[in-house]
Amino acid sequence: MITVKEIAKMCDVSPSTVSNILNGKNNMTAETKEKVLACIEATGYRPNYFAQGMRRQNNKTICIIAEEICQFSTPQIVESIMMYCEKNGYRTIFINLGMYNKWDNKGIKVGSPDLIEENTKPAFLEAQAIRADGVIYVAAHGRALDVVPENYDIPVIFAYGFSKDNKYKSIVIDDEESSRVLVEYLISMGHKKIGVVTGTKENYHTIERLKGFKNALKAHDIKYDPQNVINGDWQRESGYNAAKELIKKDITAIWCMNDVMALGAYDYLIENNIKIGEDISVIGFDDREIAAYAYPKLTTSAIMLDDIGILSAKMIINEIEDSSYRKEKVAPTRVVCKFIERNSVKKI
Repeated sequence: MITVKEIAKMCDVSPSTVSNILNGKNNMTAETKEKVLACIEATGYRPNYFAQGMRRQNNKTICIIAEEICQFSTPQIVESIMMYCEKNGYRTIFINLGMYNKWDNKGIKVGSPDLIEENTKPAFLEAQAIRADGVIYVAAHGRALDVVPENYDIPVIFAYGFSKDNKYKSIVIDDEESSRVLVEYLISMGHKKIGVVTGTKENYHTIERLKGFKNALKAHDIKYDPQNVINGDWQRESGYNAAKELIKKDITAIWCMNDVMALGAYDYLIENNIKIGEDISVIGFDDREIAAYAYPKLTTSAIMLDDIGILSAKMIINEIEDSSYRKEKVAPTRVVCKFIERNSVKKI
């Protein structure tokens, strides 16, 4: 395998010049840089990252551990992490735990601590074995996480979930504020009797979004009526069933805590000739791709997945490069979602 010294000899430059070019430094002429890069491309040279890491105690490698790549939020977060790391001179290694399929196949409740430890511990140990400088753990859904092995000596950042007792820094959705903004919009459109379709009852997103709903009502002296809140399970059928019950309660709007359930509500309303955006208003949450293609187009709240990925990448690089920053203990960084107004809400 060709070495830096051989590249330097071919280009009649010093090995340090080749190394500086490989590390993105610009303290040489454009002609020299172009000559060295052309030689690197022609020879197929690839840096030995592990040997570099041994010398400088920084392997410039970040391991991304994702609970479930098939979860709608994960690919965009992971892609943003990878792009930011690449721009800043870091390689990424990706490990997908595939936990949703494993939960389903074993008939185990999502989030089972035993299954989580069984799958996460080998991944964290693998990150150590490949001499990763840091780990970004991408959760499949927001919740408190306690998955890092004891005495783990690599910096860790959580994305989309948060560390139990704030042991590690994390970036999460600001569910409470984002839902408050959505409900404020409904109220501004004249709606006071609002039906809600939640996610599963004990889910972190459900709890936080319900807080935002109550905050908006309270700000406008609208009484909270638990009879107008129906627990769903994030799936389309539960949105259908909830809409069937809510429509009996003389409500003027339905807020579903995700777009999938909102489309289930659409199914029931359309089936019963109730015109969305005219006879009743509907809003969702997440801004899944289908929301823009529903009829009428669904008003919702877009999760800023790119921002979550970029922030987590920035944080892990800071942890790697600044030991004082690593010692700082902070509450989760909360990213507010973006309100998306479409055609599913009527002013009354």
